[in-house]
Amino acid sequence: MSLSAAGIRRIAVTLQAAAALGIATALVRMAGWPWAGAIAAGVAAIFGGLALGIALAFALTDRGLWIGRGNYPPDPPAELAATRRRLTLTDALRCYLYECGAVLRMFDWLQPFRAHAPFAAPADTPPGRDAPPVLLVHGYACGHAIWLDMQPALAAAGYRCEAIDLEPVFGDIDDYAHALLAAMRRISADTGRAPLLVCHSMGGLAARAALKLAGDDEGRDICAGVVTLGSPHHGSALARFGGGDNARQMRCGSPWLRALAAAESPRLRARMISVFSWHDSIAGPPCTGWLDGSAHIALSGIGHVSLLRHPAAVRAVLDALGELSSRGR
Repeated sequence: MSLSAAGIRRIAVTLQAAAALGIATALVRMAGWPWAGAIAAGVAAIFGGLALGIALAFALTDRGLWIGRGNYPPDPPAELAATRRRLTLTDALRCYLYECGAVLRMFDWLQPFRAHAPFAAPADTPPGRDAPPVLLVHGYACGHAIWLDMQPALAAAGYRCEAIDLEPVFGDIDDYAHALLAAMRRISADTGRAPLLVCHSMGGLAARAALKLAGDDEGRDICAGVVTLGSPHHGSALARFGGGDNARQMRCGSPWLRALAAAESPRLRARMISVFSWHDSIAGPPCTGWLDGSAHIALSGIGHVSLLRHPAAVRAVLDALGELSSRGR
């Protein structure tokens, strides 16, 4: 039996704590440090390593290293490229520190220890506005707990949300697509409404694969539209360091990505809105969030995990949901 994302994260947190204690013990026994200072140093060393890893992710993603010229994502249209801006040193530091905090909260608290926390109930919608249900789809090596920061804002806007866990953690995205398609069919049958999808990172690729399976006709009946959030539509430079079939499928220029793009119709793409950041720390190089034929909301100064809780990203998702909801009326 394979471990869940929450189980994997609990093991990771345990290893982090053990490593911090090991460093502290070494400092006490070998250098004569007091326990309080040694433990503080051990914790600082673990957090420092995490902070260094995040900094490297930003740098390597922005430069798109190891992709190869033939696999580099196509340039976005000029009007979209014009929204990209260079961050000031202050903005870059703010982006980095926010991402560090988001990573710690997401992977050392929400995923390992809040996996069974309930979602907020939806608020009453204004008269004349019947919000469709929303299905939340997580990304690589994650679980539905990643939505606990954003979901209350969606509920406050009147959206009834549920989430899916894509398993096994390091499985094939095409298998996820079958599970996601089944979930969309069930929600449509239970509520009489086709759900909207909000998909972070790899979840956007799983949604695209599910709609490809459904085809244009059924896809319109079971899905009211898709919002992708930081999805690597053209692959991720860092995917070569990930494990599992899904990581291989997300490499820039992979046969899987090429086959997915070739199978999609313009009508399917037109039902998607891609929310992405020019300064994503994982889904990059920066132009990988662009998807020909879809609408876009481009953000700046927000890292990959930060997209799940940053106020600007939450606002962008709500705007995208509002746009897709209005199309269905």
